[in-house]
Amino acid sequence: MFGYVYDEDENPLKSVTVEIDGDDYSDSGKTDGDGYYKFEEVPAGDYIVTYTKTGYETQTQDVTVEEGDEAQLESVTMPAVQKGTIYGYVTDIKGDPIESVRLKLTGIGTKTKKSTSTDSDGFFEFTDLEPGTYRIMAKKKFYKAAQKTVVVEEGEDVEIEIEMNETRSRILPG
Repeated sequence: MFGYVYDEDENPLKSVTVEIDGDDYSDSGKTDGDGYYKFEEVPAGDYIVTYTKTGYETQTQDVTVEEGDEAQLESVTMPAVQKGTIYGYVTDIKGDPIESVRLKLTGIGTKTKKSTSTDSDGFFEFTDLEPGTYRIMAKKKFYKAAQKTVVVEEGEDVEIEIEMNETRSRILPG
């Protein structure tokens, strides 16, 4: 059983995990630099072939292998996953923007970690995010840390607001 895997621009995709799963036989491997994969001596039977690679939509196809058949499979095209964005503002309890807040984004169940700071308008943005759930922690001196959990769907831009409370009143010079 063999075949090729490409991206949407018909470029070969390297290091795609290819898994074949049947009633009595299963195996897995990776594509080479030409997007090519091959499984030797696959017994006759019905199989589900699954193609996975980070940043791309998982693809599957049903395959029947006949006795003594080489089984050249149709080429598979894997569309890129559309990335998302989380953006918004950090404000105090009166709704005024807070500048220079440190924000850390952590993917829940992923290895994604990013950080940024708010600008003078209290604005922040995390771009190029895979679909998933993220936790954002906001910290600034004299404010209580704030946390928000956000779900990003494929290609979605999510706007949020994070409200921070002061830890104590500051005496301003008069």
